[in-house]
Amino acid sequence: MEQIGFFYDQTRCMECFACCVACKDWHDIPAGPAHWKRIIAIEEGKWPHLSLVHLAINCFHCAEPVCVSVCPAKAITKREEDGVMAVDRNKCQEDAHCGIMTRESLALFAGGEIQAPCKLACPAHLDAQGYVALIANGRYKEALDLIRERMPLPSVVGRVCQAPCETECKRQKLDDPVAICALKRFVADLSTPDAPRPLPRIRKEKIAVIGSGPAGLSAAYDLVRMGYGVTIFEALPVAGGMLAVGVPAYRLPKDALQKDIDYIKGLGVEIRLNTPLGDGMSLDGLKQQGYDAIFIATGAHEGQRLTVPGAELDGVLVGTSFLKDINLGRKVKVGKRVLVAGGGHVAVDCARSAWRLGAGEVYLACLECREEMPATGPELEAAAEEGIVIHPSVTITKVLGNRGKIAGVECLRLSHVEFDDEGRLHMDVIPGSEHTLAVDTVIWAIGQAPNLSFLAGTGVKVSQRGVIVVDPETLETNTEGLFAGGDVTGGRQASVIDCIAAGQKAAMHIDRYLKGEVVKDSRRVRPINASDIEVVIPATVEKAKRQAMTRLPVPKRMGNFQETALGLTEAQAVAQAQSCLRCAGRLCQEVCPYKAPQFGAEEKAKMQMCDFCPDKLAIGEKPICVDACPMRALDAAPLEELKKKYGQLREARGFAYSTIGPSVVFKPKLKG
Repeated sequence: MEQIGFFYDQTRCMECFACCVACKDWHDIPAGPAHWKRIIAIEEGKWPHLSLVHLAINCFHCAEPVCVSVCPAKAITKREEDGVMAVDRNKCQEDAHCGIMTRESLALFAGGEIQAPCKLACPAHLDAQGYVALIANGRYKEALDLIRERMPLPSVVGRVCQAPCETECKRQKLDDPVAICALKRFVADLSTPDAPRPLPRIRKEKIAVIGSGPAGLSAAYDLVRMGYGVTIFEALPVAGGMLAVGVPAYRLPKDALQKDIDYIKGLGVEIRLNTPLGDGMSLDGLKQQGYDAIFIATGAHEGQRLTVPGAELDGVLVGTSFLKDINLGRKVKVGKRVLVAGGGHVAVDCARSAWRLGAGEVYLACLECREEMPATGPELEAAAEEGIVIHPSVTITKVLGNRGKIAGVECLRLSHVEFDDEGRLHMDVIPGSEHTLAVDTVIWAIGQAPNLSFLAGTGVKVSQRGVIVVDPETLETNTEGLFAGGDVTGGRQASVIDCIAAGQKAAMHIDRYLKGEVVKDSRRVRPINASDIEVVIPATVEKAKRQAMTRLPVPKRMGNFQETALGLTEAQAVAQAQSCLRCAGRLCQEVCPYKAPQFGAEEKAKMQMCDFCPDKLAIGEKPICVDACPMRALDAAPLEELKKKYGQLREARGFAYSTIGPSVVFKPKLKG
């Protein structure tokens, strides 16, 4: 096979769009959002050092195209004679279901990018439908690449995410939601720990990130891919923030976290440990060192405790410190009867950790009723397996002591609990419900707060709730060039995926700030909620049992912190991925690293993409765009012939999968 290639001379293009117009005219493409060929403008720098280049984007006719694998209709093929991608438009969007949203739901997108409910529900907008389709077809490496296009912590998120995507999965209308989180972990665990090649630094500015938790790592990941120099300053002796010292190893093994961190470091992010702000280092000092922007993502590490009588007794612990000591390998002792106060993930982690440390009886008491506990179902099920007893709708009024040590706690039962908009607690006590629980250790896991002592005297605005005040859209503080995100701005502990999304948002607006663009977008786009999406499940879809992950037997969990959830087998992962309903369809576009497949605005629009005008190739002519270009910036011929004809060229690259070689080459326009 002699691969037909495409040449684009970036030095000659003047964005006249003659190629695009000719392409639409030749192929009789109706007016609308679909373009077989697109020209995008890339503007960088500030006057008078302004760089403006144009890039032609069409189908790259990859050597190993992923679109062929995921098309449910098998409508896409790669021609053997010349390597050109071809689409059978008689198959596309016909017999095989590819998109099952109702007409009313499609109208919500108003001609824009149609997104699956799982993607809409994800704070980081991960393309779950796309990577699940790749897993279903055995393209595991490409699935991981697609995940990493948006998010740098697949091993972490595949284990500890609260999975809002699964909450909105439309499969549950039939049986159970797809195990999206477990599938993410599956491809992450298959990957080798080899670090990637460092990315070239193409921008002179450098950015300081304070904190290496999920928000800080996410921001650094996006910024280094934009070409900036990025340094993370971490106060702890280990990287990962609360992921490293707040999540027990039985949920998040250290090697899984380190694999994700090593990948980020491999791209060129520098992480400096044991470097806290306020200890010889300040925000002004970082600016003097030449950092052009700063992102504060120090998290909320300060555990809170109830101010009740007896709270100072020996044996009263704070959850965050308790978990931190365990994760850092320090010696931790608990009694035989342990009570954990709290109903969230930290509380459950404390309870399960205390059981592993040898506690004979472990109780978990929380304000919320069982149905409203912040901790999710799987963690509560695992806690129940380990014998942890939950006392819901309870408040602790006193810690009882005997000779300076804990003897028990006094409690009241509650009929109603709620927090107002300012975070203040309101509860109704059941008269005569006083009772005592006999325990010898109490662990407070009722909330966390940021430590902002390093901001003293800086003028950075802090709210009455003790969090940094930021613009909710841009995450910029009242100090120019200083951004903050994650738990340090939230007041109550956010989920890992929420913090990752905050890091993404901060990176985007830091990039705008450093480019001199308007940081705040004045446009107001009506958000589309995943719950608003309705689908019609085809009658041919059969029920399929959700694949259950193997768990470590309870007796083997005692006295150690081995990982409890053992992951899916390959057969389980593929079967689970194949149960996806493909709600939004257009899988070819979702998985393409260049987003080359295009769709019109009409109902059941068929895929369109550049096919090098096979009717013209058949008679020895060039594609219509080559003939139409007045600047002679385009050419098409066998790939090796183009390389010989035009000399020093670059292969076109976007976010390309590692096994795919595009057949497009171009002559770049040098900046200067």
